[in-house]
Amino acid sequence: MYFKNLQKRFLFFCLVLIIYTLFFGAGHIYSQEFTSPSYKVLDPVMNAGGYGASASFKLFGVISQMAIGTSTSSSFGTNAGFLYFPFTSSPTVSATAGDAQVSLSWSTPTGLLGWTPSGYTVGQSTTSGGPYTYTSLFSLGNITSSTRSSLTNGTLYYFVIRVQDTFGNFIATSSQVSATPVAAAVVTPPSGGGGGGGGGGGIMPSGQTKVIIKGRAYPKATVTVFKDGTTVSTPVADDDGNFQVDLTVVGGIYTFSAYAIDKDNRRSLTTSFTANVPPGQTTTLSDIIIAPTIGSDKSEVKSGNDIKFFGFGYPKSDVNVVVNSEVTLIDKTQSDKLGFWSYTLNSKPLELGSHTSKSQIVAPDSIISPFSESVGFLVGDKDVVAGKVIGSPATGSACNKNGDLNNDKKVNIIDFSILLFFWEQKTPKNPCADINKDGIVNIFDFSIMLFWWSG
Repeated sequence: MYFKNLQKRFLFFCLVLIIYTLFFGAGHIYSQEFTSPSYKVLDPVMNAGGYGASASFKLFGVISQMAIGTSTSSSFGTNAGFLYFPFTSSPTVSATAGDAQVSLSWSTPTGLLGWTPSGYTVGQSTTSGGPYTYTSLFSLGNITSSTRSSLTNGTLYYFVIRVQDTFGNFIATSSQVSATPVAAAVVTPPSGGGGGGGGGGGIMPSGQTKVIIKGRAYPKATVTVFKDGTTVSTPVADDDGNFQVDLTVVGGIYTFSAYAIDKDNRRSLTTSFTANVPPGQTTTLSDIIIAPTIGSDKSEVKSGNDIKFFGFGYPKSDVNVVVNSEVTLIDKTQSDKLGFWSYTLNSKPLELGSHTSKSQIVAPDSIISPFSESVGFLVGDKDVVAGKVIGSPATGSACNKNGDLNNDKKVNIIDFSILLFFWEQKTPKNPCADINKDGIVNIFDFSIMLFWWSG
């Protein structure tokens, strides 16, 4: 009995440790290590506590720096700032028409590798595509809403939001949104009887409160849309990968989210966005682009051989493919008219051991999706087809009961990646992913894998 209780405590400890690592440590990435005969620099990326040092200098570096750091050493120079490799996502903008005004709100863009969004400029025009008249909000700080007033009711206006960094440089631009101001309905209460006067009139918003979500996924993909964590719609994207959801709500602040499932039954990561919905008006949320899906043809690739990554994303778009290694590899391919994309990588430049890859869509109008989930693979001394494990239909033998899904005598991130691929699937194509054979791949299979984890 004591041994069983000890096993349970150990399993619980392992589960907590791995979940903590996945959800709190997954965002920690590290830059390349630079060396020379006289110094070494380990420049931190996500954490602002490390520094490189030598007898003659000390160098501090963080991702959130405002400018490129330089050294004052007389014997060498260094450019430590990550402004050499910047990235800023585009804000998602919503426009809500009112009486002679339009209320704009937008999501906070993500600035990485040196760029920090610090202010915004609103562009306004009565012509689609501009030219726009710009009003800077930079002096007001990092706000995410603005009301454009003194507009003409019945006139269609177009807006864009430009993102500025700390120095006022423009680093990202949203897609265009539009709205037509309308006069509010005037409601006059009935007049009083006898000699008494009638009550005063008031202005009230007319119509229902609606939210229109316009998004992009993959052609014929099934999309699931949530409002504050509750499923509200499951539209199917059209032949061009676009989908729309019309919701009737009450006024307030809502968090919407969505994911898509491609034709190969791969599920994307969930994309979330928050909007302030005024009562009695229609709010349109556009430029919502779902993250692509990703898979690989091998769970292990023999060093020097090719490995192929593939998935679905918005059609006819650029696809950024990132492979994590000692030196991160970034390359580009394109999705076809059906949204399918593939990328073949020769593994020779990769060191032996575990790696991950992820992808990202850049639509033709430069709207950038979130990254896909990461798919794990191993560079080793043999090729192993992804998902091919003991117990697959090809071998007909029994599955490993310890979570070693690729049969490499280890239980590690490769097996975890395979498990995630079949997550919450009933009767998965790879039956060994259902480790405890209860008919579904879920947390119980994950806990078994954690118990036998070898790293």
